[in-house]
Amino acid sequence: MPRIVWQNLNLTWLAAGVVILVLGLLIVGYWRSPVRGWRRLAALLCKTGALALLALCLLDPLWTRSMPKKGENEVVVLVDASASLDLAESAGGETRASQVQKALMAGNEDAAWIRALGEDFRLRLMTAGSQTVSVPHFRGLKFDGTRSDFARTLMTLRSGGTNLAAVIVVSDGNATDASAWKAEAKAAPIFTVLAGEKAPKPDLNIEEATVATSPFEDAPVTITARVSGSGKATLQVLGEDKKAVATEKVTLNGNAAQTVRLRVPVAKPGVSFYRLELKGEDAKEATLANNTRLLAADRGAGPYRVLYVTGRPNWEYKFLRRAIAGDDDIQMPALVRIAKREPKFEWRGRAGESVNPLFRGFGAKDGEEAQRYDQPVIIRLGTKDAKELSDGFPKAAEDFFAEFRAIILDDIEAQFFTQEQMNLIERFVSERGGALLMLGGQESFRDGGYDNTPIGRMLPVYLDQAASGPAIGDARFNLTREGWLESWMRLRADREEDEKRLTSMAAFHSVNAAFSIKPGASILATVSDAQNSHPAVVVQRFGEGRVGGMLIGDLWRWGLHDEDSHKDMDRLWRQLMRWLVVDVADAVGFAAEIDAADRERVKLAVRVKDRAFKANSDAIVKIEVTQPDGTKSQLFAEPSLKEPGLFETEFFASKPGNYRATTTVEDAEKRTPLGTKAVGWTHDPLAVEFAKLEPNRDLMKRLAEETGGKMIALSDIEKLPEMLQNIRVPVEVTLATPLWHTPWVFAAILLLLLGEWALRRKGGMA
Repeated sequence: MPRIVWQNLNLTWLAAGVVILVLGLLIVGYWRSPVRGWRRLAALLCKTGALALLALCLLDPLWTRSMPKKGENEVVVLVDASASLDLAESAGGETRASQVQKALMAGNEDAAWIRALGEDFRLRLMTAGSQTVSVPHFRGLKFDGTRSDFARTLMTLRSGGTNLAAVIVVSDGNATDASAWKAEAKAAPIFTVLAGEKAPKPDLNIEEATVATSPFEDAPVTITARVSGSGKATLQVLGEDKKAVATEKVTLNGNAAQTVRLRVPVAKPGVSFYRLELKGEDAKEATLANNTRLLAADRGAGPYRVLYVTGRPNWEYKFLRRAIAGDDDIQMPALVRIAKREPKFEWRGRAGESVNPLFRGFGAKDGEEAQRYDQPVIIRLGTKDAKELSDGFPKAAEDFFAEFRAIILDDIEAQFFTQEQMNLIERFVSERGGALLMLGGQESFRDGGYDNTPIGRMLPVYLDQAASGPAIGDARFNLTREGWLESWMRLRADREEDEKRLTSMAAFHSVNAAFSIKPGASILATVSDAQNSHPAVVVQRFGEGRVGGMLIGDLWRWGLHDEDSHKDMDRLWRQLMRWLVVDVADAVGFAAEIDAADRERVKLAVRVKDRAFKANSDAIVKIEVTQPDGTKSQLFAEPSLKEPGLFETEFFASKPGNYRATTTVEDAEKRTPLGTKAVGWTHDPLAVEFAKLEPNRDLMKRLAEETGGKMIALSDIEKLPEMLQNIRVPVEVTLATPLWHTPWVFAAILLLLLGEWALRRKGGMA
């Protein structure tokens, strides 16, 4: 910006004094002159102005202006060379890539606007796609990048510290790393050139797809997709064997995206991969790259172990054990008490005998290991070896937390447990994150004496109010609003069918009455008799875990009604068991987090705990990654400073397809295995690149406005040299011209003096 610089400001008082002295003399002279009226005042002002200009020349003023120094300031021209630009917005029309190429080149030479910029700036030509590359020219530019990663490139260029004056971006605005953009203050402006005007048509598009797993047997895997386009189409899910496992017909209206849910009826435990495909009746589309998505689902892999403790052999245990017999992922070791503790009377046995005669002749142990009269008689069922649970209910966290994900208490009174064991169960739920389910036997809940105990504090119902009135009988089971929302409580995919099933269920006659639930608890099912409705299934979160209460004591009646009812009851038991264990953490946790800005970068995090479920940082963590082509990569995770027990490493997925990683954790000192875990993810760059085909005008405008630049259309690209003439540049040259040497100053003084002389002549003064 031009400005005036005064070189001899020290002479200001001299110049002012001369002006004041001469001005006084002029006033006196004109006061006595014959010139009157406005002519006298105008003549005085003209001579005063000439005198002031002469006085200002004593200060030696300089006229300065700054100009960009040619060849020193850099302008980067960044062109998006991703594959999504190689599309025509109408059938048979010109592609965006072709339009961009014409705007960049004039025959075999650079376009006129590039040559014009090159006269004043040092140009740097670059392309952005899967990688950012500097190029000598844009001749023969190929639009084949699988990504549009230019947001991070812009951030790097603007923070580089070079003589960067401006950045010109030519793109459709669909940056795959847009989430990483953050404008840095006081850096070079960005001028965005928007290529394209509208979304290409016709086109079918899978805009988004997510995977969810659940304990619902009819749909262990649910895929939710947002699809857009127009016309009739088929959305199907293919398994790893490329066979269709779910299919849905859709009719798209072309206005708004439609949400479609597909339920996969059969899914194996562990990590599974699926391919989602959208096919239309019209085979001609703008592109097929956005018609597929690769998806990964992790249902977890067992065995999931649940400890069942009951005070007597009962039918609930029988039916529950039969229901999960076909589920290889669920194991349910049990402690079944067949006789309560009773006083010892020697006269009931042989002389001097203190051993319970129930075990006589069955290989009973002698001495201290023998089962005595004053001890309960407990049998172990389903244990993994002869040592497990040999001392009864676990007394140490190492034997409880590491072995089991959940515990079921049925028909067992609170006095069966010591205070330390009840505290251990509370820690199992609140700290370890395990699950507790209490079934409604005759010695459960309030009748079991759990009020004012650590276990009672965890239960979702209050136990401090005794039942009054007649016993509950002929009670009908029904789901609440919260229950309908829980997939594991439903046994039919269609709600109407499930409601018909509920009306045909057998009535129940043994219910633990609960009069109020605790804050945060949810009633999922109720039982209703002729008078009142009572909670039947209540759940709540407790610390890191969850607690449930099945207040029905004779659920087995349901299975005795008919064969279909028996199958439904078995199914509910299986889904209930899945709900108990599905979200409970293992000693080894493994997660793969894909970087939102750079989807090739995958962060692998392994969390390791010891048998007492305390963070274990002294471990060796190996990770094996299987790539889409079968290649295996071996990695070692390093301890993280963020939290104890966390081990991290990174993997870069360069090939599109399915990735499976398996971690093996060993104790660093004992070199004993601590556990294994597997995760899976997919790398599908073209799906992200073609997810949105309409030009992203908002992002291009944001890039320009937040940096002090401007957005223009591709058709106005020739205006760029003119727009860049007035920007601030890092390297400038300053031109200075003395004002008293300029002709216009001399002319101004001469004109003022001539004007004063003419006014005096007109006023009659010689």
